[in-house]
Amino acid sequence: MSKHRTRPWIVAPHDPIEKLDDNLWAVQGSVPGLPHKRRMTIVKRSDGTLLFYHAVPVRDEVLAEILAWGKPAYLIVAHDNHGIDAHPFRERLGLKLFGPKSQVAKMRAKFDTDGALEDIPPDPAVAVAEVAGTKSDEPIVIARSGNGARTSLVFCDAFQNNDPATTPWFLRMIGFTGPKVPPIFKLFFMRDKEALRADFQRWAAIPGLTRLIPCHGTIVHSDAAGTLRHIAQAL
Repeated sequence: MSKHRTRPWIVAPHDPIEKLDDNLWAVQGSVPGLPHKRRMTIVKRSDGTLLFYHAVPVRDEVLAEILAWGKPAYLIVAHDNHGIDAHPFRERLGLKLFGPKSQVAKMRAKFDTDGALEDIPPDPAVAVAEVAGTKSDEPIVIARSGNGARTSLVFCDAFQNNDPATTPWFLRMIGFTGPKVPPIFKLFFMRDKEALRADFQRWAAIPGLTRLIPCHGTIVHSDAAGTLRHIAQAL
């Protein structure tokens, strides 16, 4: 039994499963209490277990499909403010929960946490790293599909691609639309611009880079490398 007072399993409106690749699914849904969207990404590891980046409670029939696909094992939460549904998700699916080492203490103050990112057992299908230059050491998930032929990058907040047609006007006014590092992120959550720029340039050079998957916004399916280089230049 958790010592924390936590939110129960509450399913907010969400879209159908996005089946992006042979070992890569995602579900986009509403952010509780905000006129904004968030995306949970699921990577099927080579041992058949599932790694989740972000926790989004889903309808029973969608959860049943996910459970039939693989065994839930690991949940990554980027930082304490991204963990509104971490506790019910962890308890419902029997997962172990991990975050950046610098954020574990803050996370444990709000919900049960099992360790840091480096405590997740390694797997050839997926790697997890911290984004350099961010104050929260935000995680990035590097998912390899098609026996390593295709690579997808999964982000939290450092890269967003919000559609102007569906983004609330006040978020449009402060520069949240389009593929970018949003201005408010640079102002409050970026620690080292050059380190962040170097990461975007390094990711752009990954062989077989196929797509960019943001927590907030539209997935980039074409010219992922060019998109990253453009973002790096604009920092």
